[in-house]
Amino acid sequence: MEDRRQQILDAGLAILREEGLPGFTQPRIAARSGLRQSHLTYYFPTRTALLAAVARQAVDVQLAAAGNMIGRIASPRSAPATIASVVIRHENTRVLVALNQAADQEPALRELFNELTDRFIEQLRAMLEKFSMKPDQATVDLVHALFVGLSVIDLATSRDRGEARAKAVMKKAFDLLATD
Repeated sequence: MEDRRQQILDAGLAILREEGLPGFTQPRIAARSGLRQSHLTYYFPTRTALLAAVARQAVDVQLAAAGNMIGRIASPRSAPATIASVVIRHENTRVLVALNQAADQEPALRELFNELTDRFIEQLRAMLEKFSMKPDQATVDLVHALFVGLSVIDLATSRDRGEARAKAVMKKAFDLLATD
């Protein structure tokens, strides 16, 4: 039974990564899981219950990916390129945006979104501390806002040179932080 439940969660997360919240429907998830919708509701009786379970998994996956990204940053000089390479990963941004929308629609999911945000901010703070970059709240919030903003803008526009643009913006931010 746990394997089937995990298949459903994996299918739901895959749909969020590919289509965002609009694609997150019980019929789509059931089909992707190889189940009839009536069987899906045995495991998750409502869309909200399903979304909460997928959101829990999504938060864990997103935080692991963020930790991996931050772990690859060896110096303030390497940070812009590493961050830019993640900014353009639209599947991660779709999940972030979907969780944001879900938290707005379902108060129960707000806690999960806040956990994602708070723990990512902790990771950013630790990275800045490692480089002695005065990680006060405003500095951490600035780096976080730039990362999220660049990710969302790149997803929404899919403009050419999104990675180069993100790298340039993050380089400017890290240069300013280093002189502060």
